[in-house]
Amino acid sequence: MISFKRKYGMRGTWLAKILATIIALHCTPITADAINNPQDSITVYNEARPLIYEDAWDLWPYVFLNENGEPDGYNIDLLKMIFKELDIPYIIKLKPTLEAQADLKNRKSDLMLRMDASFSRDNASYGKSIVQLFTHSVVTPKSKKITVRSGTDMAGHTIIVHEGSFSHYMIKEHAWASDIVGYDDMQEAIQKVSAEDDGIIIWNTMSLKWLMQKFQTDNLQLDPIDLPYGEYKFFANDHYLLAQLDSVYSKLRANDKLTPIQNKWFYPELKESGIPSWIWNLIIVLAIIAIGIITYFIIYKVRENKMTKEVRRSNERLSLILQTSHVGLWTYHVETQVFTMMDEHGKPEKNYTSLEFSRLYNPTDFKRMIEALKLLIENKEETITLELKAKPYEEATEEKDFITTLSVLQRNKRNKATVIICSESDVTEDRMRQMKTKDSRLRYQTLFETALVSMTFFDENGIMTDMNERATRTFGIQRQQIGQARIRIQDVTDVEDILDQDFEVFHATRIINNDEQDTPMKGLLGGGKRFYEMQILPVYDEGKRIGFFGSGREVTEVARSYQQLQKNISQLQEATREVTEYIQNIDYVLSVGGVSMARYHQDTHTLTIYSEINKEKYSLTQTRALSFVDLSSEKQALRILNKMDTLQEGAIHADIKTNIRRKGIPMYLQMHFIPTYKNGKIVEYFGMCRDISEIKAIEAKLAQETIRAQEVEVVKNAFLHNMSHEIRTPLNSVVGFSELFEMEHSQEDEAIFIKEIKNCSAALLKLINDILFLSRLDAGMITINQRPTDIAAIFKDKCEAIWSHKKVSGVDYLVTSPYKKLVVEIDESNVFMIIDKLIANAIQHTTKGSILARYDYIGDQLVVSIEDTGDGIPSDAIHHIFERFVTGANNGVGLGLSICHELIEYMGGKIQLKSEEGEGTTVWFTLPCKVVEMERN
Repeated sequence: MISFKRKYGMRGTWLAKILATIIALHCTPITADAINNPQDSITVYNEARPLIYEDAWDLWPYVFLNENGEPDGYNIDLLKMIFKELDIPYIIKLKPTLEAQADLKNRKSDLMLRMDASFSRDNASYGKSIVQLFTHSVVTPKSKKITVRSGTDMAGHTIIVHEGSFSHYMIKEHAWASDIVGYDDMQEAIQKVSAEDDGIIIWNTMSLKWLMQKFQTDNLQLDPIDLPYGEYKFFANDHYLLAQLDSVYSKLRANDKLTPIQNKWFYPELKESGIPSWIWNLIIVLAIIAIGIITYFIIYKVRENKMTKEVRRSNERLSLILQTSHVGLWTYHVETQVFTMMDEHGKPEKNYTSLEFSRLYNPTDFKRMIEALKLLIENKEETITLELKAKPYEEATEEKDFITTLSVLQRNKRNKATVIICSESDVTEDRMRQMKTKDSRLRYQTLFETALVSMTFFDENGIMTDMNERATRTFGIQRQQIGQARIRIQDVTDVEDILDQDFEVFHATRIINNDEQDTPMKGLLGGGKRFYEMQILPVYDEGKRIGFFGSGREVTEVARSYQQLQKNISQLQEATREVTEYIQNIDYVLSVGGVSMARYHQDTHTLTIYSEINKEKYSLTQTRALSFVDLSSEKQALRILNKMDTLQEGAIHADIKTNIRRKGIPMYLQMHFIPTYKNGKIVEYFGMCRDISEIKAIEAKLAQETIRAQEVEVVKNAFLHNMSHEIRTPLNSVVGFSELFEMEHSQEDEAIFIKEIKNCSAALLKLINDILFLSRLDAGMITINQRPTDIAAIFKDKCEAIWSHKKVSGVDYLVTSPYKKLVVEIDESNVFMIIDKLIANAIQHTTKGSILARYDYIGDQLVVSIEDTGDGIPSDAIHHIFERFVTGANNGVGLGLSICHELIEYMGGKIQLKSEEGEGTTVWFTLPCKVVEMERN
């Protein structure tokens, strides 16, 4: 509220009040229908008045009667979960759809899950929550090429639908198909189309998928159809009940408690895959990335075509430049050693061998060019420029001067040059102009005398013969002393063989240290370290060198300034490097320690998080930041923001729990902020943000382990207490009857003594075997050996063998086998040990009626059930019946069902029990297994 007032003023206050009102209305269970119908009374559901839920009996997998005649399906599991949350007693009845709807209308029942359709809105009211979507699909034989993808495609076909269903009403209302066949039992419809390999079924997607999996109709295919979908909602006359159902459903959905039953009934394939849901999210992300890459490739191709056009236009411009500037091109292919001459348009014109190509060049220049090509091929140079003499064409008689530039055009994967390109510019006229210019320099002596640089002249022997006034001041001698000084060109250039060299221009900078060196130049430029920049030009007359023209200047101050500048730049670079290294070290420490820097700007109410010192990672508003905070830490986060908004001084600490999960655990952030001042006022808050999720997870795990250790201690004490009693009882009987043999007794009593000793010994042996088996199971030493087993061939014989020596007169022993052959991969010995204990338990508590053993294979699971009409189990003991030493009556040790429960879970299955005292007990268990061969009766 403070943030809204500060940011929006009075308008923010009203906005906050409106939001508070919306939240209050959202959290309240009273609906609009309840307000509009104040005369409705609130029905209190209790044991005397339980809630009656009626629904369809044949809407797989939402709600249906299973093979035991019991209500089953997604709707049943969902409502049981909701009724448990509301603590409401209930009765579930399944009937034909129209009968269930009529009962709800006549208030014979209280609740139904129903499609929100116009034709049923007069019977009761719908809730607001959309429990499931009713989407349509079409089932057709794979062998028939039938295309039905929308309502208009149904014309001319016979369409099979569920009688009175939402699909039936929709097809009739829009008159999409004239020939409609309604089925009361869609199981029969699926089997008929599969058997006849002909027909079209349109109905609920999930229901069709369920039936196809159940009957394994491999010759049918399921395809989506573009029809309006429907919405399943709660359907009742009690508006307060609807409000409660909507509220609980929203809470279950928000807490992700609906996903297990949704996967169980709608996506059973997820159970066997064992692939976490985040893997599918990752696959979706990778698919999006792939689409992005394809899009990028398309854009790249478009840009490539555009660039190709640009290159073509550039080539055309280059061709025009080549024609107008008289520049020639040729290439050299390294592997074939072939020279290719290009025409004025830049296209290959003629190929030359090395010998043929050499005829166009001066031999010395061609040799220089070959050496330059070697340097490029060996990657010693990138570009080489030469001045060569060559014939402009084969028939030419005169050679011309060319500036030749060689560079690498193409390289192979090993970075070796494969093609060299050369551009040649005719500079013959330029050379002639340069020679004329040199001659003109000699003719204008005034330039020599008035130049602002030192100018000197050396004869053909390299002896200085003349200098201008500037040079006399530089060298510190007079003109008349030049002959006596005998200054050589070698002394000035510090190159002894310069007279033997053929050069056009010699340019160099001399460093002369008159304090340390003993050279002919010592003393001429003054004391200390001096810098002298010079340029020497040879002077020719009719091809004969007649002397050297030199120009130069003392650049000592310039050089010293440059050196100081370079030194300053080097110091600045070193300081910059140290600062950069310091920042990199801080960034490394932050990344390794899981710490991020943060700033809070109270003016903009923005929290900025940095992954590195100068790298912004997130910029979050208050609302955005609070959206990542878990509900348990929301008040704490609001207090922190409030303190910073009100410019509170001092450090601010907090451990915040977020709703972000990382590596399967919730993320905790440790926040530490301190205020930053400017001119005595707080301008922002600087802080550190550290991920302490693993620390919190370890603390929680330690707490759980402590509780678990305490529970183990309690179980151990209970185990020892029970064992001391259970083992002592049969052992005392064995010892007692054994002592009776030593006392006076009749001969007839010995048979009784022996029988009791055998019974007690057998009970003691069975108890010890069960204890040893439990200890092996607890230690994880039980080995599961799965191999193909024909359940249909051995199930009946095994059951009869189990109860053959335990039968009780007056009890019928029955076995139901729905398969002629069912070969599945199971651990036969462990499975039938479980069946043995369940049957023994049923025989122990059944004195009349029947005991029924049966099995089935549903949804990649073997299902075995044992039903009896015996004493049943008291309701207060059902929740603990699978615990050790817990029995449903006052006899037995209480380890049989515990062994079954723990062994089944060890094998990856589940065991369940339903019992009513005096009515009997049904125990069934499921084990995941792979079917090898199956043939129904």
